[in-house]
Amino acid sequence: MADTESQDEVALAPPVAPLLERASAAWFAPLRDRLAALRSQGRMPHGLLLAGIRGAGQAEVGVWLAASVLCRGPAVGACGRCGDCRLFLAGNHPDFHWVSVLPDKKEISIEQMRRLSRALALRSYRGGAKVAVITPAEAMNAKAFNALLKTLEEPPAQTYLLLAANRIDRVPKTVLSRCMRLRLPVPEEHEAIAWLERGRKDPGWPVLLALAGGAPFLAAEYAESGLAGLDAEMQGAIEAALDGQLDIVGFAEVCARNSPAARLVWLESWLTRRLKDAALGSDLGSTYRLPCLRPPGAETKIRAAYGLLDQLREARLQLGGPLNALLLFEQLAVSLADLVGRPAPKAGKSSG
Repeated sequence: MADTESQDEVALAPPVAPLLERASAAWFAPLRDRLAALRSQGRMPHGLLLAGIRGAGQAEVGVWLAASVLCRGPAVGACGRCGDCRLFLAGNHPDFHWVSVLPDKKEISIEQMRRLSRALALRSYRGGAKVAVITPAEAMNAKAFNALLKTLEEPPAQTYLLLAANRIDRVPKTVLSRCMRLRLPVPEEHEAIAWLERGRKDPGWPVLLALAGGAPFLAAEYAESGLAGLDAEMQGAIEAALDGQLDIVGFAEVCARNSPAARLVWLESWLTRRLKDAALGSDLGSTYRLPCLRPPGAETKIRAAYGLLDQLREARLQLGGPLNALLLFEQLAVSLADLVGRPAPKAGKSSG
């Protein structure tokens, strides 16, 4: 949308109508009510951080709030009919700014934030509020965060910065201290699947939703990118490990090359379910059971399973960092093979 110098240097906003439709989901109703109350009571903060897991809807809710703030109608949300709403829906509102990672970049740069700061310092084109959505907030580099901090410390009148964050731990405390924080909810599984099935019926939704950590928008993204077959592939790797035939190198290469983040989520979800089975003394609902977690001698293996769970969570934090993804998955594959109690060959039967 708007950028007085070069919109391409900030980031082109996606079509807002689909984002607004997602933000209208029923499970966001309490959050929408709270945001509407902040506005009606004149307590809308200049800095608002919307936090949640990836795919929970931070950017969607940010766009909904931006539309509401810019609307001149009397409705609690955006009326969709006034001049500001029509401009917003058309992607042409001059007082709305979208900042994200540019297509050929890996982070939000200081130059993007400087351009945003200059745009926000100007008088509103429409004589109302000015709003910026920054997503994902954790993608800003250190210099970009510093530039943002200056705006948060001395925000222009009627200016609102909405930060959509998947990883709040990567947002500096100095920025967090100047923002109101709201955590986005994840719907119940049945509610999420009902929403997903409005788009299309698919028996694979529960698997994709589990891969997405319960986030329906990420599950929809996985479906569009063809990840439905990942479940069968990963189950095959588990079966190979149980047979003592997991190809460590081959498995690691496949995981590092194809959707590594989704595979880490799958492994974490799978192991969490197996540990719950062990705690309940039941294998009901388990596609691949782990006999090593049953008595006798289960205590040591359960400790090892929790160790692998910690290793998986740490790997999710490290993914995309300096540590090689292939090395990460090789370490995980060795730990998985050790957990099931069978020696794993360094080469041999491929898992996928």
